[in-house]
Amino acid sequence: MAVRCRVSIDDARDVDELAFQELPRVGESVSLPVEGSNMDLRVLRVVHVPGSEQSATTMLELTSKIL
Repeated sequence: MAVRCRVSIDDARDVDELAFQELPRVGESVSLPVEGSNMDLRVLRVVHVPGSEQSATTMLELTSKIL
């Protein structure tokens, strides 16, 4: 079962919703299609936003600045 997450890259105001096979952890690298090509990104923060049982949201903050 896929995990649906809202994704923000480099503090951009644009937020996309993407599905992951498993929830990435802080510090892990993920590869996502961005503007037509794959981009390697690092997970900075994972935030679980509670709601009702069916509307809970997970927010991933990602960065292209891989240290």
